[in-house]
Amino acid sequence: MKKIFVSVAILGPVAYTLWVLWLESTGALPNILATHWGVSGQADGFSSVSEHLIWSNVALVIASAMLAIAALLPKIHTVLRRILYVITGYFGLFIYGLFVYVIASQIGVQDPSTVRIGLEVLWFVLPVLLLTPIALSMPTVSLSDKLRIQLWGLNILTLEFGDIESVGSYEIKPAQFGGWGLRFAKGIVAFVPSKGPALEIKTRAGEVILVRSNQVGNLIAAITPKI
Repeated sequence: MKKIFVSVAILGPVAYTLWVLWLESTGALPNILATHWGVSGQADGFSSVSEHLIWSNVALVIASAMLAIAALLPKIHTVLRRILYVITGYFGLFIYGLFVYVIASQIGVQDPSTVRIGLEVLWFVLPVLLLTPIALSMPTVSLSDKLRIQLWGLNILTLEFGDIESVGSYEIKPAQFGGWGLRFAKGIVAFVPSKGPALEIKTRAGEVILVRSNQVGNLIAAITPKI
């Protein structure tokens, strides 16, 4: 996984730049690119290909750096690294997808002012807008062959029962972690949608996972025989 993330971080901006330059050299792109659209979907900002590459690569390098950091951070707990992979991978996919879409929509176009961005851009924007309510929602704990922590039915974290050292109860407060949502502290991953009881999971690797829940007692009783 580390090699994949580092490779994408290094090669991603290079590949994007070469792709855009190749399209320009073949005459597939207009001399001036549309780079910004108003709420009506009409293009209202333009730049040359070289200017676009400068600013797009700033964003791509930042996204790629986040991927590399998630992969290369030393002495980071496994659970925390997995979550960072999900967050940085999603952010990177959003940034790359958006820039590829902007360029692809202008291939073969002579007048960039005619390029309109409609509701289809919501496929890129909507997932980002959903991140906040997802992170602030009450997590659920699914117990089957593995322990799965989910938000809105999405698996955020999966643990083998054999990797769990113990489970217990913990009274969680957002102020302890600097706010609400998915929070990180030294050696701790916390799902904090609100103040209240939380399931405390201690792993054999020394990690602590706190999951806000109103069913802590039932979860402890169900998990204990499995570990």
